[in-house]
Amino acid sequence: MPTVRCSTTGCRTSRFTTRVTHPFPSGCHEKAVLVRNGVIIGTGRLWHRGTPVCRLRPLQHRLPRCGSVLSRALLCSIWQVICEDDGVRISVLGVGSVGSVVAACLAQTEHEIHLHVRGERGAQLMVEGLSVSGFGLENIPSERYIFSCEEMELPPVLENGSDIVVLACKSHVVPELSRLATTLLTEAGIVLALTNGLGHVETLSRVVGPRHVMAAVTTHGAFMEADGHVTWAGQGTIGLAIPPLGPSGAHLERLVNVVDSAGLSPSVHDDAAAMIWEKVLLNVTINPIAALAGLLNGELLEAGLFGTCMMVYREAAQVAALERVNVPDEIVFEQRLREVLEQTKENACSMLQDIKAGRRTEIDALNQAVVLRAEEHGYAAPLNQLLATLIRACHA
Repeated sequence: MPTVRCSTTGCRTSRFTTRVTHPFPSGCHEKAVLVRNGVIIGTGRLWHRGTPVCRLRPLQHRLPRCGSVLSRALLCSIWQVICEDDGVRISVLGVGSVGSVVAACLAQTEHEIHLHVRGERGAQLMVEGLSVSGFGLENIPSERYIFSCEEMELPPVLENGSDIVVLACKSHVVPELSRLATTLLTEAGIVLALTNGLGHVETLSRVVGPRHVMAAVTTHGAFMEADGHVTWAGQGTIGLAIPPLGPSGAHLERLVNVVDSAGLSPSVHDDAAAMIWEKVLLNVTINPIAALAGLLNGELLEAGLFGTCMMVYREAAQVAALERVNVPDEIVFEQRLREVLEQTKENACSMLQDIKAGRRTEIDALNQAVVLRAEEHGYAAPLNQLLATLIRACHA
């Protein structure tokens, strides 16, 4: 029977032992539960050559008295509440296709990962874990994560405890999840939205405060099957930039390190608006056309529709210029568009997935948002308006 010796924080007794009968649950990294007088007072790792490996956190959850033998089942039942690491706590709000890939990649790191879920999908994840594949991803057991669900009150232990909050959701859900992010964030925490379209940085800044908001985009492609299995279909990047009045360079550096350690390929940009508009230009040219034609991304290169994509780009790029945003010229963008379509050739874009599933699309934050920005400058964007009208007709 192994003996775990750990230090405590803020307690009169500096050291004592707690015995365990089995290996620690997956994700606990050989952590021990510390109890005194029947109360858990923290968690910690094994000592390594006389040095405690991780800090401890005071907690108030009843357990058998100090020195009792704790079974694996009991450890598993409490691990989601009390397991803690020296790394950061990351909350992922929304576990759809892209959110699942992000959550699965983050599970490969030593950081504590919290997933906020909802509905039947959420219940499935809490019981079965993440079912994922592609580019080396494997299924992740539910024990690796801390869960909260939309249908229940947020556990107090999660409040003000997240160093990084990632919104992996549809654009129309950003306002709601922004409010949840304010509850989750630490005083120095940052939030980012891996969301298509225009306006989400502004929404987050209004709700959370600009000093907490990092601008972000992603070109990773993924799709979810009917049984909830997610396939990572296209490796892309996660672009990061500091918006006006945003967090410090140190926050950006830490976020880059986290994204890189998860294998999600971070790329840093100097101009947040230009980064977002470049992604919007890709989305407004790919998503509605692929969705209306019912094609995978790569098929836009083969179906004689590439020229139409470029026509939509020219119109939207003019709107970006009116907004005084520097975007790639036509030659550079055409090359980039071909690269993205090739990288994600086996992926069904999110708009096509939404239409097939009868869900609301993100057209209002994409082509319709371009139309509205154009109107503010007295400019018409008829191609984008046509695509927006046709997409809305598909899920009316």
